[in-house]
Parts: sequence; C-alpha cells; structure tokens
Amino acid sequence: MLIILFLVVVIFLVLVLLGFIITILFLHQRKRRRFAKELEKIKANYEKELFKAQLEMQEETFQYISREIHDNVGQFLSLAKLNLNTLDFEDIDLTLELINHSSDLLTRALEDLRDLSKSLSSDIIKNGGLQKAIELQVSQLQKTGKFRVIYDIKGNYQFLNEQNEIILFRILQEAVNNIIRHSCAREIIILLSCIENNVKMYIQDNGKGFDIDFLSNRKNHPAGGINNMQKRARLINADLDIKSDPGKGTRITVTTPL
Repeated sequence: MLIILFLVVVIFLVLVLLGFIITILFLHQRKRRRFAKELEKIKANYEKELFKAQLEMQEETFQYISREIHDNVGQFLSLAKLNLNTLDFEDIDLTLELINHSSDLLTRALEDLRDLSKSLSSDIIKNGGLQKAIELQVSQLQKTGKFRVIYDIKGNYQFLNEQNEIILFRILQEAVNNIIRHSCAREIIILLSCIENNVKMYIQDNGKGFDIDFLSNRKNHPAGGINNMQKRARLINADLDIKSDPGKGTRITVTTPL
C-alpha cells in the first residue's frame, strides 16, 4: 500500500514538473514570438523612416541643383550669351576678346556642372568612401574663393557601412549649405576623427552664429536644416551636438560608433 502511495506521489510530482516545464516553454515561445514581432515592427519603422529620409534628401537635392544652376552655372551661361550677342565683327580685337571670355565662362560652367554631378552622386561614397567625398566637398568650397577651408583627419579612418557613410555625408552637405546661405563665415573647419571605436565629424565656422532655441520652429532658416540633420543622425544611431551663439559661429559634432 505504501509503495502504491509512493508511486502515486512520484507520478503526481513528475506530472507537476512536466506541466511546469511545458508552461515555461510555452511562455518562452510566446515571448520569442512577441520579440520577433516587435523586431519586425522596429525594422519596418526603420525602413519607413529611412525611405522618408531618402525622399527628403531627394527633394533637398532637387532644390540644391536648382539653386546651384541658377546661381552659378546660369550666371556663367548668361554672361557668355551676352558676350556672343554683342559681338562686333568689325572690331576683330574686341570680338576675339569676347569669344575667349565666353569660352572661359563656358569652361567654368562645365566644371561646375561636373563638380555638382560628383557631389550629388553616391558613387563617390561607394568607390572612395566618406573620406574621398569630404575631400571633394572641401575642393569645391576652396574653388569658390569665399572661404578659408581647413580639413584634417585624426586617427586611421575605418570605413563604415555604405548607408551610414552616405547619411553622414548628407549631414555634412546640409551643414555646409547652411554655412554658405546663412552664416557670413570666412573660415570653415572640417575634421574627421577616428579614435576609440568612434567616428566623429566636426564642422565649424566663424560666422555670425544663431540662437538655436529661438529658431527651432522657423522655416527657411538654419534650424530647418538642423532638424534634417537630427533626423538623419537618429537613423544611424549617431549623436548630433550643435553649439552656436550669436556672433560666435557654429560647431556641429556627429559621433557614430564603428
């Protein structure tokens, strides 16, 4: 009788233990499924935000192209057209001078279009990485003759994934565009630092600066570009730090892990 009772107790305990194990496995599987769904949701939201950012960058790119063609290429072509319309073939010396000047203007227009095409294409990132893309941006700024540009790299640069490098470069272009349009700066410092498993990009100018809080909700102002930079930084889990005060210039720091 005692043996039967003992066996019943053992079987009962085994069944309880099995039930406990099955319950734990069920809860674990449900937790895994919930985690997988949340992961899919996060991935979908990320892809949605990334696509939205790409559309915004595309729209900004169109505006940038329009502005550059109007302000630079269009000006050269208009001057060349004016020269050719005022040719006086009876004055050979003046005609040759105007033709040579028009040729120079057309050459500059073509160079600007070439540089514009390079700066907008992501191929430079694919082929040469962020470092090469920044060098091109610096070269374009120097060619304007409006800025003293200082560019330096600290540490051994390590390539990030292509998408991250493209977004970092677009942040740089946004910052430079704000400097050109709003800062009245004469000097721009661009620094790429690769130290302690982080890539840091600094963009600093000696322009008039601004009050970030005051301008944060105003359109067609540097704050609009800052909001774009902040959204792009979040997409690649980068930290964006902006320091600016009226009369003291602006410094932007982007930090992203390797």
